[in-house]
Amino acid sequence: MTRGGAAQKLRRTKFGWIMGLLLGAVTWLCMWLLLIVGQLGAPHEDNVWLKGAYSVKQKAVGAIESGPKILAVGGSATMFGVDSQELKKLTGLPTINFGVNAGIGTYALPAMADPFISPGDVIVMPIEYMLLLWDGRPSYVTLSWTLEHPEFLKRWQLTPAVLGLWTLSLTRVYEGYRGIPDGYVNLGTYGPHRLGPTGDQLHSSKDQQTSGQLERLQRLKPTTPLLERLQVTKVGLNEWAYWWGRWRARGACLMIVPPPFMKHAVYDETEWQAFFKAIPHRVNAVGGYYMGKPQQAFFALSDMFDTAYHLNAEARVQYTRWLAKAILSRERNCT
Repeated sequence: MTRGGAAQKLRRTKFGWIMGLLLGAVTWLCMWLLLIVGQLGAPHEDNVWLKGAYSVKQKAVGAIESGPKILAVGGSATMFGVDSQELKKLTGLPTINFGVNAGIGTYALPAMADPFISPGDVIVMPIEYMLLLWDGRPSYVTLSWTLEHPEFLKRWQLTPAVLGLWTLSLTRVYEGYRGIPDGYVNLGTYGPHRLGPTGDQLHSSKDQQTSGQLERLQRLKPTTPLLERLQVTKVGLNEWAYWWGRWRARGACLMIVPPPFMKHAVYDETEWQAFFKAIPHRVNAVGGYYMGKPQQAFFALSDMFDTAYHLNAEARVQYTRWLAKAILSRERNCT
């Protein structure tokens, strides 16, 4: 064989290898997509407590006969941080705590609240920073919720969808086909059995905190590796901006407020100070209305229950009174 013939044969071999690799990749992707599609909408034990929590909150909204109300929307910082009965007493408006696990994601949380927002309502949003400034990387909780509730996929952008396909585990897909195990009962820290009639987290006072929960708080470190991502991302802000515009056009009064957050000494450093200072400006730049400063909602470790966002019952009263002052202030004039 001539040198030219050998080179040509080598090129054909390389081309065939590349085409085979591409065909294999496309075949794998199609099979993976079919596996995922086959169990979309199937119930999963991950979401049992979330659905139960939403049923409590939706029932509470339905019990309000007419007139404006306060709806506290956000993740579990809202669920633990807002005392709806205290807020009602201070403002005179019926109040529902619509907070659940922030992990279900920026696409799902506002969409779940949307059907219950009416003209004249005051929407208070103590949105966690990772939820407000989401960078498009879906967590396991986000993926698990969306697999059971695929209707939320209609607002997903391409990057989060691709990242979701890449990071979704085969185990979770299999569990979707398996369904909820017989006899499964949720008796953990979170769920409808731990909620009051208007959606507040119960059993979270200092004397109900376990030694394990306290130890986990003591081990928590600042989210320093995420700082750069939070500074540059726009996916979360843009998604919230869509819902803020929708609710404002509906005649609701919107207030984005700092969520309760456990203080670390490092947050006094220049880089962190600049980050927190920028948050109100970033929210306002996309059409939101941010009241207060993040530092106003910093709390000591002794005020937290089991995560950096979860207040204990005693500190919740303090935070709720701050919220009431913000709602009643002339600055926003929501009432």
